[in-house]
Order: sequence, then structure tokens, then C-alpha cells
Amino acid sequence: MATEICLRNYRSAAEIPAALEAAGFTLVPGMDEGVSEVTGPRIFGWVDPSQNYCSFQSTDVPLADAIAMGSALAGTLFPDMVQEGHPERGLSSPCDGLSIFAPQSLIWVHYAAAGNSGECNVDGTSAIILNL
Repeated sequence: MATEICLRNYRSAAEIPAALEAAGFTLVPGMDEGVSEVTGPRIFGWVDPSQNYCSFQSTDVPLADAIAMGSALAGTLFPDMVQEGHPERGLSSPCDGLSIFAPQSLIWVHYAAAGNSGECNVDGTSAIILNL
């Protein structure tokens, strides 16, 4: 649900924190100015509307499931506007995700294991990262 909220608000990123709170997520100020830490059932993450950035992680959702959920959501919200891979490099690993050629914006959805490494490890955890 958090990923969907970010994708639906890609043109109005400043509204993402309020939309997350309205959906029941808890937001507190993060360490960096303008960044909010997000917590909810089975997820944690960060939102930075000034940088058009959302990242949600789970230690309960395997990477393959996160990739499948991200792809299905992108295809539903942006039919015929989704291409696999990084916007500039294409697809060299499953974590390169997909590019959404949305109206007036290019959105990159990519994946990693939960944590700060950014690695594409299959360890039973996942992160969905959105560059709006």
C-alpha cells in the first residue's frame, strides 16, 4: 500500500506524507531535513518529498515477492508505460527493476535486500525504492 501511495502521488510528492498517515502509517522526522521515517505493519522506510524519493523495506517479504508486487502495481497503475530495467542501463539484474514512462515524468522502481547495503541479495528480506 505504501508503494502504491507514492506511485499515485508522483506528481504531487509533497502530499505523500499526509497520504501515508491517512492510510495508517506512522511518520516521524528522520535524521535528514525533510525526510520522514515511515513505519507500518511489516514495513519500515523513508520518504523524502523534496527529492521525490520513497523507500520501503520488509524483513518478512522475500525479494522475489517484492519484485512481483512492484511489477504488478506498476502495470496496473501505468498500463503500457512500463519497461523492465534501469532507465539508462536496461536490465542486468532483477533488482534493476523497471522504468515507468508516466505522463510528464520518468519513475524508476528498483529493489534491494532490506538494510542499507543496496545489495541484490536473496536473504528473505526486501526493499522497494522509488525515484519519482
